[in-house]
Amino acid sequence: MARMAALEDKYLGSEVPETQSGFGGGRARWIAERSPMTEAIDRDGDFLDVGCANGLLASDVVSWAAERGFRIVPHGVDLGESLIDRARERHMDRAGNFVAADAWQWQPGREWTFVYSLLELAPSDLRCEWLRRLYGWVDQDGKLIIGSYGSRSRNLAPVDVAEILGRCGFEVAGSATGGDGPMTRFAWVDK
Repeated sequence: MARMAALEDKYLGSEVPETQSGFGGGRARWIAERSPMTEAIDRDGDFLDVGCANGLLASDVVSWAAERGFRIVPHGVDLGESLIDRARERHMDRAGNFVAADAWQWQPGREWTFVYSLLELAPSDLRCEWLRRLYGWVDQDGKLIIGSYGSRSRNLAPVDVAEILGRCGFEVAGSATGGDGPMTRFAWVDK
């Protein structure tokens, strides 16, 4: 819990929405590195961001999907209560869709059309278990979308998410990359 409190303090120490989501590269890079994930969105539906921070990505996914003609209803879960408060402020009309909870323990009691999360939210030895847990939250004919973010400041490349999904027994339906390098990788599986 102390680690989460420190992370919340770091994120919320800024008024910049992208920084409150853990990103330090500015709006243009945010769009270039995050928007390719919406290649997986191919219809209207509910979108759950697991590890949603301040809800910015969920908000942007709604906009990016709308540009492609799809209506998305945003949802999010994050361990940080203060971050969820920011997400609820950002999504005033859907504040009840954002929950402060530990996704490893959370029992949502429903499914979503699209479930998104970062691969790095799970330790490497628990990745397959994490992916199976998230897959269980995807409704029939929905998609599990997994991302990996690189870091320019730490000189880290994103993980090959499609390869990890395949190693965990999933059949990858598609993938996308974003930014220079690329700095983000996304892959998704159909249910």
